[in-house]
Amino acid sequence: MDDFYSIPKGVTHALVKHTYMTGSILVPYDPLGVLSDQLRSHNFKVTRNEDVENLTDPVWWVSEKQKNYDWVVASTMGLSDLSEYILEYGMQIALEGIAVLDRLSFIEPVAKRRNFLLKHRMSNMVVLSPRPKFRAIGSTKDSVTSCWFLFQHPDKWRDNTQISFGLNWDRVDQLPSLPL
Repeated sequence: MDDFYSIPKGVTHALVKHTYMTGSILVPYDPLGVLSDQLRSHNFKVTRNEDVENLTDPVWWVSEKQKNYDWVVASTMGLSDLSEYILEYGMQIALEGIAVLDRLSFIEPVAKRRNFLLKHRMSNMVVLSPRPKFRAIGSTKDSVTSCWFLFQHPDKWRDNTQISFGLNWDRVDQLPSLPL
């Protein structure tokens, strides 16, 4: 499987800035290591998987569960039916929950996500502005309204969903630092 959708530079900054995440992270599919490297730049201990075959292998997921990851973090852009495996198994193995980068339309309760959305409560949404450009092969114009969606286990979330806006996430290196 080609890595059709690229991970935009700096996209994890909005996740880290607007949510409270600590501990170790499993990135279940990151063939080029871009998402993993960005998370490491925020001082997370990250393990990544490059093999797409592992996503549909329950034995692999069980072996990963034994490693006690706090979070599973994934971009499900362009993964189609494979995203269901990431969502379901990811929630089963993560101690805290799962963070998913996808289109804003992810929260529409279509048949393939209906059960997941009914079973797991969303604790955070971080809407990215400007729209990230994801397409890597064949086009430079595939910007879509995207969002980080966090789902936490019931003992971890509060009574509502925190909605934040990751404004200027793509220019994080250009923002002036605030005086202390």
